[in-house]
Amino acid sequence: MSKNSIAAETRRIDALLLRALYFGPKSYWELMRAGKAQTHQVLKSLQSLLEGEMVVYDGDHFVITEAGRRKVETLSLERVAEQRCEACAGRGIVLRPLFDRVLADFQDIVAMRPKATPDFDQGYVTPETTMRRLALMAQQGDLVGRDILLLGDDDLTSIAAALSGLPRRIYVLDVDERIIRFIRDVARDRGWDHVHAEVYDVQDGLPSHLRGQFDVFFTDPVDTVKGLLLFLSRCTEGLRGPGAAGYFGLSYLEASWRKWRQIQQGILDMGFAITDMLGAFQDYLLEDIVALDWARMAPVPVKEPDIPFYVSTVYRLELVEEPQPLFFGRVELGQDLYYDEEFCAPLQE
Repeated sequence: MSKNSIAAETRRIDALLLRALYFGPKSYWELMRAGKAQTHQVLKSLQSLLEGEMVVYDGDHFVITEAGRRKVETLSLERVAEQRCEACAGRGIVLRPLFDRVLADFQDIVAMRPKATPDFDQGYVTPETTMRRLALMAQQGDLVGRDILLLGDDDLTSIAAALSGLPRRIYVLDVDERIIRFIRDVARDRGWDHVHAEVYDVQDGLPSHLRGQFDVFFTDPVDTVKGLLLFLSRCTEGLRGPGAAGYFGLSYLEASWRKWRQIQQGILDMGFAITDMLGAFQDYLLEDIVALDWARMAPVPVKEPDIPFYVSTVYRLELVEEPQPLFFGRVELGQDLYYDEEFCAPLQE
């Protein structure tokens, strides 16, 4: 990225933070979400605003100073209030029947789920997020009567989908044996013979009996370029062909726009069109959060989050050509599957 591009991006982040603070004090976690950029970029802007005495920290919240207010008014930032829909927070999806009714049952089940582990870069989305995923898929015609492949399912989207009674078949692949056992136990107890779960390492080739068998996939993969494209390649192998659809999540907190472009190019090369991108659609509940790098790198001592600050964009893809996965067979990535130079915040043991 050129110096001019970096300066422009910095100005954009500064403006977003100042505008947010102009309308009221904000916690560190609210500003991490408001910055709409990689973690280190938001931190750099926040540090600069503190040093420039545009904002101060009162021990709980960041507060704009008089100098900061003058800066906002000089730039006319105060003329643009929050534009997102209050009902859906800009997601375009609100939970209505039957998904609002299924939510309570789903929350009871996920309360018994195994704890997240750093071994597999796990971090659960909120139960409401899981239900919104299904509502989105249903809205797009990708849920009712469909055969669905889930690659990685610590969020238990499979169980939520089964509770809805809408998909024809649900197949889960996950490297975590605890998650697979949990899904199998719930499916057995509920009598769901259309729900299947299998232990699977994404570095292995997709099992032959799953190739070309599904109408839709959903995956919430790692944020490394090779790792994410490996996940999407395995899912692509599982699709029947043109007209099939896929969904995945990608966060800007740990992935630069340059990385987004690389991933988007890979998606196009696999034969997909990107039909939808819904920003800040997924909210995550990350455990042991005060020990995370986000808290350790903060320019001031911060408390536990008061909002789900880690968010990701949901992509919808549709195959318009015969599927062309970028990876076949066994692929050895090791730790490069989960970590790269942009990685920020592993869960702590």
